Amino acid sequence: MAAGAVLLLSIAVMALACLLPACSGKPGDAGQPEMRTIVASDTILSEIITSLLPPDRYRVEAILPPGQCPGHYDVKPTDIEKMKKAVVIVSFRGMPFMGKAGSDDERQLVIDPEDRNWMAPGSYVQGLELLAARLSERFPGDRAEIARRKEHAIRLATQGADRLLQKIAGAGLSGRPVIASSMQKEPLEWMGFQVVAEYGRQEAMSARDVVRLTEAGKHRGAVMVVDNLQSGPDAGKGISETLKVPHVVLTNFPSERGYLATLGENVDALLGALERPDGMARK
Repeated sequence: MAAGAVLLLSIAVMALACLLPACSGKPGDAGQPEMRTIVASDTILSEIITSLLPPDRYRVEAILPPGQCPGHYDVKPTDIEKMKKAVVIVSFRGMPFMGKAGSDDERQLVIDPEDRNWMAPGSYVQGLELLAARLSERFPGDRAEIARRKEHAIRLATQGADRLLQKIAGAGLSGRPVIASSMQKEPLEWMGFQVVAEYGRQEAMSARDVVRLTEAGKHRGAVMVVDNLQSGPDAGKGISETLKVPHVVLTNFPSERGYLATLGENVDALLGALERPDGMARK
């Protein structure tokens, strides 16, 4: 082959090589880490996991929309596709829709909430500790980064919760008696309210339960009735109307605004209900 032809061939090969991702300088560079997908059953788990894992290497997605009841949610084909692509699937124990999605394999990480509501700051911090330990086992190469991010997340959650407690104390509401959904009992007690009577899901309440709760509210001087959005936003409405006290609906999962913002919205809903002259408030 003539020298000129060899030179032209060499130039062509070099030009082609520089069109490949390794020479392009784009996100597909060979030096860029591959993004791993983590799927969580709900938004409280997805937010904690997002706060713990390096964002340049992990993408976290939640299945359950924050306003829906876990017991009534039906998985969609898109949910199943998300799980198929995930390297780890994290779920609270007792989430029935996760079983329907066929996620029972070695990638699944099941978390036992131990009947605690992770919207309460103390339980949220315990959740950060627990998931940091479990994720470090799954991704040992990121152990140091997870530990660093955990301490930062705990500091943010604790400081934000303390500011909200000061807001509640400033309104003089500590120790006030309320009737509430059992799913909101722990956050309400963290806020300083006294839960004098509680109830379960809306569909499980009987007429006898309503009478019992109403009598307890009268006897203990309840100042409001607090429902849980996901388990029945109108479960306690009739009781509040009979007692002529505010009816408030709080959420059990973070909205798209995040955990601390949602916790703050729950606090504001309670404070606003007691300040309104008509005595009614809903989230």
